[in-house]
Amino acid sequence: MAETPNKDETSHPLEKIFHPRSTALFGVSSNAKGMASGFLTSLLEHKYHERAPLYIINPKVEQISGIKAYGSLLDIPDPVDHVISLVPERVVPALVEQAIAKQVNSVHFYTAGFSETGDPDLMDLEKRLVGQLTESGIRVIGPNCMGLYVPHEGLAFMNGFPAEAGNVAVVSQSGANAGDMIHGLGRRGVRFSKGISFGNGADLKAHHFFDYLANDAETEVVTAYLEGVQEGSYFFDAVKTLAAKKPVILLKGGLTAAGARAAHSHTGSLAGEIKIFDAMCRQAGASRAVTMDDLHDFTVASTTSLKDIKGKGVALVSGGGGFAVLSADAIAMAGLEVPPTPDPTKEKLREFVPVAGTSINNPIDTNPGGDIEIWANTIEVAAESANIDVVFATLPWSSSSTSDNDDSADPDSLESEINDYVDRLSGIQDRTQKPIVMLLRQRGDNRNSSHLFGLAAYKAGIPCFSTVNRAARAAAEILDWRERREGLPALF
Repeated sequence: MAETPNKDETSHPLEKIFHPRSTALFGVSSNAKGMASGFLTSLLEHKYHERAPLYIINPKVEQISGIKAYGSLLDIPDPVDHVISLVPERVVPALVEQAIAKQVNSVHFYTAGFSETGDPDLMDLEKRLVGQLTESGIRVIGPNCMGLYVPHEGLAFMNGFPAEAGNVAVVSQSGANAGDMIHGLGRRGVRFSKGISFGNGADLKAHHFFDYLANDAETEVVTAYLEGVQEGSYFFDAVKTLAAKKPVILLKGGLTAAGARAAHSHTGSLAGEIKIFDAMCRQAGASRAVTMDDLHDFTVASTTSLKDIKGKGVALVSGGGGFAVLSADAIAMAGLEVPPTPDPTKEKLREFVPVAGTSINNPIDTNPGGDIEIWANTIEVAAESANIDVVFATLPWSSSSTSDNDDSADPDSLESEINDYVDRLSGIQDRTQKPIVMLLRQRGDNRNSSHLFGLAAYKAGIPCFSTVNRAARAAAEILDWRERREGLPALF
């Protein structure tokens, strides 16, 4: 078993929750299908059982997937820190009794069917059961949520999450959105310190986790999806404290009457007044994402070189006149600028760009035709221009390139080619101190090659976006965010 990291005695009260010395799955079925079965498979996938003891509670079998099963928590001879409840709500009272007797540290209720139903009896049951646990010193996550993802510890609640730890924490009231955030951002190269789905928040709420993350050394950026604001004054104080130390990106669900009704039936949360939420974000210095795409893009922007953008001047280096026209419109509508190419920059470009079939006035099309030298030189010369603060560029891969053919491309050759592109871009960023933003257009480009390029680029601090619109909106948000934070500690 891997050793548990040493924790100072003065560490945050929630620290133990994220570093359990052992975990028990209460109610794993031997033939379970669907989400409930995913807890065991994801823990095994992330090799939690090789780091710490993993127990299964099922009195009808001896073992499941090679893990010994016990009849109850009290039958486990060793201490249990964390319990994940997979049983129906009618069985929860027995679980609560056993957890109290076993003196566990925390209980996560995947179990639903409580306050989110709106049924007064079930709301009272949730309050009573959670109260019994908290009065015994046991912290509760949920009910009606997916719980914890801590890659450093091997904790995960869905299959396919990145095993490698990183610096971004995800907090979500919704379990499905938590999974989408981790999967989606993970595919773009983001890696995570913590993932938290807290559902109804009967005990631990968003502000408790924000308070913890403010001092978590493993977390540098926090991105969150919320449906309702619980204990508003505590929430505001926690966001303000957190946002003063780290970039915070908040996406609020329930903006419309329909969304508010859905939020209430989903987690039992009342969505609240969005104008108040907007004002809170402005005062605290947090970024408010309007859509899930925003949340993803702002997270990528705040963890790559785009966070260092200094002004609105954009050079677009790409092919195709129609694409350039629409892209220039999108950049301008985001509040950025596409300034004309200065004469000194044109002179430099003409040193290696032929006259026919090209355009050296911004947007720039040097028609590299797969020539990496022309492509890289164009980006660097554009970035050196005094009126340019960021370069948006497309890859120079043609539809006939070996990079675009899954069947024929040699993996080693493809990796070498991608690394060459990324190294050149990284060098340009270092020399010019200007962010380079890559647009991974899905035309002839092979999706696998583009995906691999995106992962390598992110590791080098180079952000990638699927469209100009999304890249421009993310760049504009960084600039606006920095301006809104005037008087607060600088984060970028």
